[in-house]
Amino acid sequence: MTAASIPGQASAPDQVSGRAARLAEGMRGLRTHANTHNLERALLVVGGILMPLGVLFIILGWVGASRTPLPFEQNDYLISGGILGLALVVAGGFVYFAYWQTVRIRESRQQAAELNAALHRIEAMLEYVGASGDAAPTRRVTFVATPTGSMFHRPECPTVTGRSDVVSVDPSNTSLRACRICDPLGQA
Repeated sequence: MTAASIPGQASAPDQVSGRAARLAEGMRGLRTHANTHNLERALLVVGGILMPLGVLFIILGWVGASRTPLPFEQNDYLISGGILGLALVVAGGFVYFAYWQTVRIRESRQQAAELNAALHRIEAMLEYVGASGDAAPTRRVTFVATPTGSMFHRPECPTVTGRSDVVSVDPSNTSLRACRICDPLGQA
């Protein structure tokens, strides 16, 4: 009796595809940058607190200094309100600048990833080469590998999806093994 005919047990191909799906999901989870949103929010909140607090200290220092005509009494307000307030405004400005830079970098990375994906789609469309006299185009299959890897993969394999350092590989002229997840030679 085979595993497929035993009730309640999945067949071997179902188990392999289930493992591949779990591995693909795990790989996607490794490449997320969830902490950057928390950092952006923290920078925004800290900058939003420091700058108005600094302005408030400057105003309180001015109000305190304006209530007395004696310069030696105004010095305390100048130091505690004016200089501390100015320091808080400058620090808040730097924190806002850091927030702005992190947003810019995140958006730049996202645009680069979208551009890279669009180029890959264009490249995949260009791989369809019409055979001479044939009405239906044939697809030329390409394989990729990482520079330090020991296996070659299909470009859509979850192991190499999203990586920018992959290189094209000819399976007949390489000592690399075929990936067991995407099975590049079995589906060609």
